[in-house]
Amino acid sequence: MVKLVTKFMTNNDCYKQGRKIKPQGIMVHSTATPGVMAERWFDLWNKPGITKCVHAFVDDTGVYQYLPWDMRGWHAGGSANNTHIGFEICEPKDLNDKEYFQKAWKNAIELAVFLCEEFDLSPDTIIGHYEGHKKGIASNHADPGHWFPRHGKSMDDFRAEVKKALEKPEVFYYVQ
Repeated sequence: MVKLVTKFMTNNDCYKQGRKIKPQGIMVHSTATPGVMAERWFDLWNKPGITKCVHAFVDDTGVYQYLPWDMRGWHAGGSANNTHIGFEICEPKDLNDKEYFQKAWKNAIELAVFLCEEFDLSPDTIIGHYEGHKKGIASNHADPGHWFPRHGKSMDDFRAEVKKALEKPEVFYYVQ
């Protein structure tokens, strides 16, 4: 069971625009900011003038939702902002930390399962930022492709684990 903390970034310019989307997919990112964990991003991005915002951050402790799932985020640098829920998996100071990776990976899988169920999405609609770039719907970033392979994982593995978990999903517990 993964912990979901919901606390919207109401001071972020993206939130203030209030544009809605009908989610058609999920875009997985990783922060490329080693050691900055999910809860900290609220203070970093919940202010005017910030030109990016994702729906959630995931780390080894849980999921921190900062935008409503049906709000247009600023995460893809392309048209995927209009169609995809985006979340960032926080990277630890040591990218080779296997224990951290396994916990964050599990939490990200559970979040993706929840979102697939909530919005009737197939695991096939889940893409990494780098895959979004290859499809022409996102800016040129490598995430999470630079980190997953260090732990023997890929986006194909991520989708496969989400598909398997959809057969027996776990439940979120919410913290306000």
